[in-house]
Amino acid sequence: MKIQKPIISNQISLEQITKCCNDDLRYFTEHFFQLEFTWMHNGYNAFKDFDKYIILVYLVNKTLKTYKEHFYNLSFEEFYNSESFEIEKISIIELVQELSISKETARRKLNELNKNGVIKRNKKQISMINPFKSQKPINNIKELSKLLTCISMKLKKIYGLSSFNEQYFLNLIKKNYTRYWHTFLNFQLNYFLGLKSLYGSFDNLYIFGACVVNQSFNLKYATKNDSGDLLNLSNYIEYLTNYTKYRSKGLNPTTISELTSIPRASVIRKLKELRKNKILVRNKQNLYTVSTSKENPVAFLKISKTFDKNQLLLRNCLKDLLNYMTM
Repeated sequence: MKIQKPIISNQISLEQITKCCNDDLRYFTEHFFQLEFTWMHNGYNAFKDFDKYIILVYLVNKTLKTYKEHFYNLSFEEFYNSESFEIEKISIIELVQELSISKETARRKLNELNKNGVIKRNKKQISMINPFKSQKPINNIKELSKLLTCISMKLKKIYGLSSFNEQYFLNLIKKNYTRYWHTFLNFQLNYFLGLKSLYGSFDNLYIFGACVVNQSFNLKYATKNDSGDLLNLSNYIEYLTNYTKYRSKGLNPTTISELTSIPRASVIRKLKELRKNKILVRNKQNLYTVSTSKENPVAFLKISKTFDKNQLLLRNCLKDLLNYMTM
């Protein structure tokens, strides 16, 4: 079969992606936060242990990287029909450096994975029983397809490029699953590891994420902030915290527990940590929301800077995924 020569000039630029995001930022961020919350929810429900989940994602992604380097692609069905796959040699030091966990945590989690039969060693060969067969990320693919569709429609509106619907992207990702998912998991690992350092733990991040999803949903009908400025990437966090603070309810511990599946006692303990660091605030009705710039300027600045950094990572990820169509 003749391979079509890529048209370099057809590649989509980061500047184009950024302009498209700003054109409908409410829709874009709402579905992005929903994507990330769903990803964490799937991981927590499957393993009840975010550190173990991240280690597994990292190991799987190393295999997907090797596949990509050797031009080997598996569809969604082919990947999840595999009972096991070979992985590269595991180094405790590598996990410590790449995942920002202690040696003891890395060693303990690997021993648990060995004991549970997820990882098997046969002389120099290391294989992994597919840990995600019962946790297929179909909802994540749907949410990612929504983001790509949003950008695609804006590329048509602003630049006159061809647009594609959600079903097209869903089918495309499933057909070229290991290639697309390697790019997506690269983003996920960088995204979540960066956030963990800010919020102290993945559990804290998960609870914070529930509050953000709630508040982002309440931006649905907003077009301007209280100062009359149009919503854009540079003012989004200010917009999110201030606009929704008095226009929507926060979340109470019981609701957060139901949304995350984290036991209520653990939720209350984690909320105390987030309140202590003034990342979340509680009102008289025992409802939690994200701190505004007035309530905690220092925490707000950290959240804003982290959001800017991660949105850049996301836009680069979406750019790469869309450009796979032209290359």
